[in-house]
Amino acid sequence: MTAPLLSVVATSRNDDHGGNLLARMQLFIDGLAEQAERFAVPIELIVVEWNPPDDRPSLHDALRWNESPHFQPRVITVPHSVHVTMPNADRLPIYQMIAKNVGIRRALAPYVLATNIDILLTDALFVFLQHGLKPNAMYRADRYDVVARLDGPTIPTPAECRLLPPIREHRLDGLHYRNGASNQVSRRRIAPADLSRLAMGAWYRMVLPRLHTSGCGDFTLTSREAWSAIRGYPEWPIFSWHIDGIVLYQAYALGVEMVNLQPPMAAIHLEHGTGSGWTPEGARALFTRLDEQGVPYMSTNGYRRWAARIVRAGRKTQPVNGPDWGLASADLPVSGFEHRQVG
Repeated sequence: MTAPLLSVVATSRNDDHGGNLLARMQLFIDGLAEQAERFAVPIELIVVEWNPPDDRPSLHDALRWNESPHFQPRVITVPHSVHVTMPNADRLPIYQMIAKNVGIRRALAPYVLATNIDILLTDALFVFLQHGLKPNAMYRADRYDVVARLDGPTIPTPAECRLLPPIREHRLDGLHYRNGASNQVSRRRIAPADLSRLAMGAWYRMVLPRLHTSGCGDFTLTSREAWSAIRGYPEWPIFSWHIDGIVLYQAYALGVEMVNLQPPMAAIHLEHGTGSGWTPEGARALFTRLDEQGVPYMSTNGYRRWAARIVRAGRKTQPVNGPDWGLASADLPVSGFEHRQVG
């Protein structure tokens, strides 16, 4: 294979999280593989399989990987024995951001895209990848949520899924619905206890830069050097809510150019089951489940405080993680090639 231009990093485990997980993953893999060949963009796909269930096949065995001259997939396994050494391991089956760091730390390409296993990229994005990337820039793209029928005898192709009408769009200026509905603030009477929270939110909106944090866990692309300077996502052993946005503020504080790619460049998200991940409609179900199970997560005010602290520090901001971020010293099994020395 030609040396990769882009490493694409995602994480998963074969637990059917969100429903039809293997079907969504197969579309993700097939979409990247087909576009890499069609646009002659050398892609390294790194899937980090975290804490694989004992009673199900590994992702390596359960999926087709479509290796080709422009598409080289790898599976890095973080075994249960590593998972159980971390806080909250009995309540969290996967640490999404730590897992992504495992892949980012071991990526070979000069540019690294952190994404998720239910994402398709538009053709316009691949055209941009051929010539548009700059080393001191962090790229974001809008996310379009689509509903694909994945429980029938056959599943649609990635190309067919890209043509599906979005049910909602996550843009820089917020959430938009294509069916005519809007994300209006509720008309209910505001309780006095809510006033201070709303005032604090307004204050943070004034002091923080306007970064495209909506859906950023599905598409954050920057150079390997920038990821190294930031030391990846904060490796907090909590549910991944809000952690994906912290790296945008870290990059901004360090002087990385923040680039918001314009449509038709976009990430297409294959909708998952309600409550399995954040959606506007499923937010209450998600956080009710987390609270009932005692799973810790970052509050919105805690997130804003972190962001403000990082922005105030500017170029003096320090990485959240230590030098061993991404489990750099761990000897992890890698499918298809010998273990890599990490930088």
